[in-house]
Amino acid sequence: MAKASDLQEGLVFSLGNPLLDISANVTDDFLKKYDLPKNGAILATKKHENLYEDLINVFEIDYNPGGASQNTCRFIQWILGKNNTGIASFLGCIGNDYFGKMMEKKAKSDGVKILYVTDEAGTATGTCAVLITDKGENRSLCAYLGAAEKLTKEHLVRNWYWVEKAKIFYLAGHSISVTRDSIIALAKQTLADKFNEKLLMFNLAAPYVSEKHIDVLNEILPNIDYLFGNDQEYLAFAKAKGYKTTDLKEIAKLAASEKKVKGVRFVIITQGPKPVLVAKTGDQKVSEYQVPQIDPKKIIDTNGAGDAFTGGFIAYMVMKKSFDDCIKCAIYCASECIQRLGCTFPPAGPKLP
Repeated sequence: MAKASDLQEGLVFSLGNPLLDISANVTDDFLKKYDLPKNGAILATKKHENLYEDLINVFEIDYNPGGASQNTCRFIQWILGKNNTGIASFLGCIGNDYFGKMMEKKAKSDGVKILYVTDEAGTATGTCAVLITDKGENRSLCAYLGAAEKLTKEHLVRNWYWVEKAKIFYLAGHSISVTRDSIIALAKQTLADKFNEKLLMFNLAAPYVSEKHIDVLNEILPNIDYLFGNDQEYLAFAKAKGYKTTDLKEIAKLAASEKKVKGVRFVIITQGPKPVLVAKTGDQKVSEYQVPQIDPKKIIDTNGAGDAFTGGFIAYMVMKKSFDDCIKCAIYCASECIQRLGCTFPPAGPKLP
């Protein structure tokens, strides 16, 4: 168990795309209108330029701070509690607008150390349409990155104090599309500081990350200590890597056995209600962790479940809990998340597993 003195401000450093989530329960016809997959994640194109206005005008809306890495930071802080604010720091770029100010206020109220930079060129704050169908069973994400795309390595360097202070880096694959140089720099930094050992935790985030950016993944993989992803993301990773199998247990073992410059790598695969799979470098065993089954009627929105999962895992890790307990907390956070609209958590605080 961690002592209070261990939980220092900036212990976890993350960067990513701060997006204001605009969530709503929509119809299948709305998805068809904008040619959106029922359960997927895409970046907005010209055909989606009217989607956000249409969504706000037609459906009941809920606004929440979003973006994969920022969501994880929010869940870290939720588990750690109001007496431990600022343990997770988050760097991202927003616009000088109402949406940006709203998101910053909400993220700070969740306890995250916010390191936003503001794009003064007039680019709007990024948004993500979270389109929920089938009573919460499916969710389609359509992200307009906006100012989030303006994040650069220069911004990272300006905030290097927080990089040096951190002991854990958490990154999601979406950020490679925006600032690959920053991702590579952070991966290298895990070995550069001999006096402050750092861990790199990385989330595959979406199938397109492996499909489009396998070159970057190959470069940083030797530095990754914990690799997270769901079943579909790992299938895409396996295909991009040239693995000749679709068996998730075999994929887990192959990913764990990839070159590692120091220490071991844990490969963690989530499968919705199916068991979480875990493989470890040098161990041919694949462990399974059962997921408590939730009444389908209680599932409201699966958006952000993976972000909540990693948040719970990291929170328990900084509290120096066992690996098994970290997984249990991760599953608990994901379970809480899918029973609420948006990537949110009960305001009363966690009932820790």
